[in-house]
Amino acid sequence: MLMTESTTRKTAYPSPLADGNSVLQRESELYRELANANIENYAGTARVPVGIAGPVTVRGDEAKGEFYVPMATTEGTLVASTSRGMKVINESGGVRARVIRNGGIQRAPVFEFHNIDDAAEFTRAMTEDWSWLAPVMESTTSHGKVMDISCWQLGSLVCMRVTMDAGDASGQNMVSIATAKAVTSVLQRHPEVKRHLMAGGMSGEKVGSNINALLGRGKSVVVSVDIPGAIMRKVTRSNIEDIPRLHRSYTDFAMLAGNHNSHHSHNNVLPAIYIATGQDPATLCESSYAQNSFDLDREKDVLRWQVHLPNVNVGTVGGGTGLPTQRECLELMDCYGAGNVNKLAELCAVASLANEISFWGSVCAQEWIDAHANLRQK
Repeated sequence: MLMTESTTRKTAYPSPLADGNSVLQRESELYRELANANIENYAGTARVPVGIAGPVTVRGDEAKGEFYVPMATTEGTLVASTSRGMKVINESGGVRARVIRNGGIQRAPVFEFHNIDDAAEFTRAMTEDWSWLAPVMESTTSHGKVMDISCWQLGSLVCMRVTMDAGDASGQNMVSIATAKAVTSVLQRHPEVKRHLMAGGMSGEKVGSNINALLGRGKSVVVSVDIPGAIMRKVTRSNIEDIPRLHRSYTDFAMLAGNHNSHHSHNNVLPAIYIATGQDPATLCESSYAQNSFDLDREKDVLRWQVHLPNVNVGTVGGGTGLPTQRECLELMDCYGAGNVNKLAELCAVASLANEISFWGSVCAQEWIDAHANLRQK
């Protein structure tokens, strides 16, 4: 355990870090000052291999043109598989991508009342008019805008779910500060509140939850590509008509198992992009939903493959995005800085689709296990 000497502000490191020559500590000065807001008891940097997938042709609302996608991972075949899926996309004429909804970022304080009548009256009042809280919250930030405030009553308890547009930041801290100020104003206007807590369980932060998928948290993104059967067979050696058949059996048993997704490899791709670009990996829980949708035109031998990602929680400013390698990875995608968060969300969805194409193709071609086994033997 690292122990900080408060009087000198120097850190006493245990062996093998004591001599300062460990791999962990190499080039640590690049991060030491920049990471002050990101880490305590700083000791060095963990190096995760970064591979580059692509290029991929994107016809998005924000991402337009040819892109490479950096992925930080220790999972062999992931970058190669994503690149193979991108090849299918390229030869099919590119992929359409767009953010269809900004779900914002939420906080959900809970208020306890003396009885159910006071709780019901509070819920009614807040539901009828919460506009007075917007200027209170927005006074704490130059970027965030209040999108919605909704209340749910459970007995004498009321959970107030606050949603703010965090701009180009992922925005958790921004919304926390704004919501804390809102709570102060609520308590002044509603002295009947018995007690309150800042975490009521409905924010959807760092958990997989239906409320996120339905009402939104982060960016909701859809991507679509029309894949000719000949291209799928050439690149993945799989038959295009087998893809919907696999999807049907996979989804049927996934429902039986209680899974949320009809998408298999989404949670391989997003962590790799998040780590490479300085996102908070803990938000992957809330970003983990993804659904495949298929429409096979047998006459034309073309499969329309669409993926919906309802909760892509990313930022292009703040957090870890300004750290040295993280900034470089964002710049590689032309996604660093203000005005680029929707572009990054679209590229996350495109990469997710690309790896899904490759994965499902390898399963249908009976090559999935062999690909991993062959790599491990190298």
